[in-house]
Amino acid sequence: MATTRLTFAAADVLGRPPQAGTAAEVKLTWTDARGPVTQLISVPLDRPVTRAVPAQEWSRIDLEVAHPDYVPESVTLTRNPDAPVYWDNRGVSVTRDGDDLRLTMELGRVRQSPLTAPPYTGTKARGDQPGVFFREASGQPRRYAVLNNPPPPETPLWLEKVTVRTLTDAAPARSGQSGWDRLRTTDQVVVLADTGGFLWLEYGGNDDARPPQPRFLVAVWAPKPPPAPAAADGTDVVCYFTPSTETDGFPLSAYPFRTNYPYTVKKDTPADQPYVVVGYRHMLRDLNLVQAQHVSGRPAVLVVPIVPALPPGRDNERLAWQPFNSQEGLHRLLLEVTHFLHRFGYGPSGTDFSRWQGSTAPVGSLPPLPTARRSGSVPTPPPALRNVTVCGFSSAIMGIHPLLTRREISLPHHFPRHLFGGDAAAFGAVWREWWDLDLALNTGETGIRTADYEQHLLQWFGAGNDRRMRLYHSEHTLGDAPAHRRFAALARLPHQAAALPGLAEEWHSDDGRWTAAFYRAKLLRAPTRPEGVLPLFPLESGDPRLIHRFTAALGFGHAAKLRAG
Repeated sequence: MATTRLTFAAADVLGRPPQAGTAAEVKLTWTDARGPVTQLISVPLDRPVTRAVPAQEWSRIDLEVAHPDYVPESVTLTRNPDAPVYWDNRGVSVTRDGDDLRLTMELGRVRQSPLTAPPYTGTKARGDQPGVFFREASGQPRRYAVLNNPPPPETPLWLEKVTVRTLTDAAPARSGQSGWDRLRTTDQVVVLADTGGFLWLEYGGNDDARPPQPRFLVAVWAPKPPPAPAAADGTDVVCYFTPSTETDGFPLSAYPFRTNYPYTVKKDTPADQPYVVVGYRHMLRDLNLVQAQHVSGRPAVLVVPIVPALPPGRDNERLAWQPFNSQEGLHRLLLEVTHFLHRFGYGPSGTDFSRWQGSTAPVGSLPPLPTARRSGSVPTPPPALRNVTVCGFSSAIMGIHPLLTRREISLPHHFPRHLFGGDAAAFGAVWREWWDLDLALNTGETGIRTADYEQHLLQWFGAGNDRRMRLYHSEHTLGDAPAHRRFAALARLPHQAAALPGLAEEWHSDDGRWTAAFYRAKLLRAPTRPEGVLPLFPLESGDPRLIHRFTAALGFGHAAKLRAG
């Protein structure tokens, strides 16, 4: 009887074998003219393993792999006589030598977040939920609930047309006007459904991991990719950090963050999932990051990790923002996300965004909806990370400031480096931009001295030939101090300056690699504002704290237009 020797090897997203001493449960099924035969085997993952497939002219081989540290994966191999071998998983490569096959499978740690139905009208959901709320409306596919809201006959958020206004120049233009008329801007009508796709993802260990591992909620928006030649050399990523969840009354979750996070419903509300809502607020509503990124015309995947609020105590303080406040930790997250998107079908060859927005996510404990997978006979490796931008708003400085100097995960016992760590050197080679979106400068609240932040930022900026930095600050974070006192070292760099006395200052380098804009409250408040224009211009009669958020929205839209392509 003819046999095929099948050699199976596994690798993580860095191309490394998983940790020694771990094994996966593998279901191997081959099919020939006599029908299917199945074997269940335990396979060590730190080295290749060869198994004989005693099949006479097999036509199909199915492989299912499960491991508590990684997302389950599967692949189907097919062939016809005298034809190449085809397989249907983009995270798999197959090479053939006569009757022998070598199959290498990438194992990742990112999966779609599960969904759950919202509570019935007039009732309340309580405590931890099994997933993100979804809504299916008449004539509409299943989507994350907020995207299908409001229900017909009104236009839901996902299909709504909005006018997005962004800066063309960070320097204010006219002092004799008010509101938007003081700024140089441009408008563009945006429909979210036309921009790309939105996904809620989970990053970390499975439920059966022992000991229990952290699992984080991550929001992702991916743009409609440019044609293949323009995207062939890599994927650009903008990683945005929200303000600290510990300052806004979020439910507290202790390590390993398996209760009160990420899908819990806020007490005394019918269906408010605060960790989910914060992603919607920043990406789609209050700061309109997705719309602004789309308007920039510079495609990049937008990644927003949502970190849990921790109980008080010194030990818990050490866990805050981990493992994403280190270069290797953030590198691993971005690799896991972009490789997941590749396996999910995202790429320059064409992306079916109808599978996004929650339409194929698992509901509760059910598996994801099956989707047709394309087969090919040539390996399709994921695109490399090309240009990475790190940005944050307000108290997010506590999470991203350590990135400027911290290469390795500082708590490897809690966040094992083989599971949460990447390559700090590789990350440093692609990390090109820093966007300060009105980051908090109050040392008493953040524990970070502005002079230390400025020093570390300028050291990072000077360490790369083409690194870029953008800073946008309002009076909310500047206080009464002049900009040149708050950022004394930055002010000493050669630059061009523009100012409206008492209203704003703008500095920029001649080569365009850095920009800093400082806005006073009087500039960013108006007696009226145009209807239907985002972001919403703060009103003189409104909450003055809205200036803080508005400054971040202005800064993100402007920096996105200047981002290195």
